[in-house]
Amino acid sequence: MVATPLATSVPQSPPAGSAEEIQGLPMWYFVLAGLLAGSVDISRQFEDSHPWVAALPLVLVGIHFVLWLAVLRRRMKYVRAVWRSPKALALAVALFACRMLMGLGIGALGQSGVLHEYRHLAMGLALLVLTTFGAWFDQWLILRTLRGRR
Repeated sequence: MVATPLATSVPQSPPAGSAEEIQGLPMWYFVLAGLLAGSVDISRQFEDSHPWVAALPLVLVGIHFVLWLAVLRRRMKYVRAVWRSPKALALAVALFACRMLMGLGIGALGQSGVLHEYRHLAMGLALLVLTTFGAWFDQWLILRTLRGRR
């Protein structure tokens, strides 16, 4: 039997009731991804008083790499498919636009005030929440669609 290129490039969903049901990523992964998205702003907020915090983004990238090699290896093909989707690109563009708009909004409020003083912390926490919820919701929607097709 000769496999067609289409059959080899599209992951086949397991039959209903099979042992290999598609598992989503655990919630802690989305929180870690949110931390990675907000880590640059959070580290910029505290880099003057705590210089070691500047390494936070690099530490989180290292943790992601180790987790991918150790814990999440079995699910890598599904995650690659999700990150190549137009929804993932739209989420990344939306997060970038949100970060820019927050920066402009806080800058428009003036150079004084509590919000301006903690602007990087506010942007980092907002990106943490938006990334965590957005990526989790995207996965939930994809899994719901896949499970509904059976």
